[in-house]
Amino acid sequence: MDLDKKFLDLEDIRNFNPKLESLTLLPHGIAQQAQVLLFDIEWKNIKALTTNNHINAVNQITEKIELKWYKLDFYFIDDDWFNYALTWYEKLLSEEDLKNKEIANRLSVENKDAINMIKQVYEEKNKLAETEFIKEVIRLWFMSWASDIHFQCEEMWVVLRLRRDGVLKQILVFTHLEFKKYLIKLKNMSWVKFNTGFVPQDGRLDFIATKEGIERKIDVRVSFMPALHGESIVMRFLDSSTGIRSLTDIGFRWSGLEIMSENIKQTHGMILITWPTGSGKSTTMYSILDKLNLPTNKIITLEDPVEYEVPWLQQSQIYPDKGYGYAEGLKSILRQDPDIIMVWEIRDLETAEISINAALTWHLVLATLHTNTAIEAVSRLLNMWVKPFMLAPALNLVVGQRLLRKLCDCKIYREAHMWENEEVEYMIKRIKDASPRTEIEYNNKLPEHAWCEKCLTDGYIWRTAAIECFEVKDSIKEMILNKKSTLDMYSEIRTLWFLTMKEDAYIKMLRSETTMDEIRRVLG
Repeated sequence: MDLDKKFLDLEDIRNFNPKLESLTLLPHGIAQQAQVLLFDIEWKNIKALTTNNHINAVNQITEKIELKWYKLDFYFIDDDWFNYALTWYEKLLSEEDLKNKEIANRLSVENKDAINMIKQVYEEKNKLAETEFIKEVIRLWFMSWASDIHFQCEEMWVVLRLRRDGVLKQILVFTHLEFKKYLIKLKNMSWVKFNTGFVPQDGRLDFIATKEGIERKIDVRVSFMPALHGESIVMRFLDSSTGIRSLTDIGFRWSGLEIMSENIKQTHGMILITWPTGSGKSTTMYSILDKLNLPTNKIITLEDPVEYEVPWLQQSQIYPDKGYGYAEGLKSILRQDPDIIMVWEIRDLETAEISINAALTWHLVLATLHTNTAIEAVSRLLNMWVKPFMLAPALNLVVGQRLLRKLCDCKIYREAHMWENEEVEYMIKRIKDASPRTEIEYNNKLPEHAWCEKCLTDGYIWRTAAIECFEVKDSIKEMILNKKSTLDMYSEIRTLWFLTMKEDAYIKMLRSETTMDEIRRVLG
């Protein structure tokens, strides 16, 4: 359209592509009634088509929309040609419908389709505002069943990787220039200082995701850490709407389930969950709390951070940098008349001693502790200078676990190699010696991963836990009092139907839940 002239003809209208977003300022009905059509907007300047009676038109539209801060620039056309221009609204509706379908498709995609959609959005990132791009890809990352997102700065580029079922996969690569603008927006969204890049920062954000037609709020824990070539970012999804998993769903089977069920019925004592990072301790801890969450129990938790809000639990977020740590929280908890106390992590002697004292004074205490195996928890606490005469009567149960990827339904079976047969038969003998009641079938065939669309050609989908339950019986309590070694305690608990994590993993493998390769990857 030639906008150098004020009076336009039909040819001008046909050759012009209006900015369809400007049409949304004035609904179709009002535009038709007032004989005014807004076809271009730039900052506070609006270009409008109208018939000759434009003064009346201005009066009518200013009653309908707020134009006080806009400057209107009118172009005049005949009535018939104005009616032709009104067909632009049909084009607007068509494009809006197409956009809504695309948005609906994005909202519903999962798994592989979500990853493909991420790549599509990435290719169109220059058409989107930085904040809009970040929000969309974060939501799609969640819908791809990722548990974590990692931005890692290398010398030449920034690599984006997703962690699915405990395994990292590289998805996208950004230039440092691209990453910088997204980093600033992400910091603003996470409520951390955007002009600070030389100290670690922790933030939080949330977004809305739709699954099976139901909208739910997803929290994201965001960690920023300075590195050699820029800031590293890790985002962890916290989806409380998925519900708390049962102990059986987590991976507790056979004697382990029986031991755990019996110990959480106790009215006092301590249950420890030992863990390295990413071993699923949060899921197990919340599952135990869910079973204990009865109207007759008052449960108070000390968490860092509070990952999931659970009704009826009194959850307390600690702030060590503000003088509110686990030790301070425990001192306050004991004045709140709890029945059950959960301490997210025992980090020092003071926290350990207060927790143990609580366990000795008719409270059930749940806590986590950093160790590689369950039995090492005893030596770890003694090395923290916890007194044996306090630890022995307080400790009831120690649980160790690691997460193994579960085989997808597309799994296949193969003949075991000779050395694999020897290894499996050796493990079966160990399991039978330690737990004669355990039923195992082995026919020289091993489950193996295949591939399908559901598992993204990996052969695995979701995870299960390999678990060991170290129950502190009277004989073990006596050994703690006598300061016996970990090796001596291990020899004793092997006579009490104790199965190691590796043995539990082999039982799950022989029942086609995972593979030997996955056991080697996780447990060595």
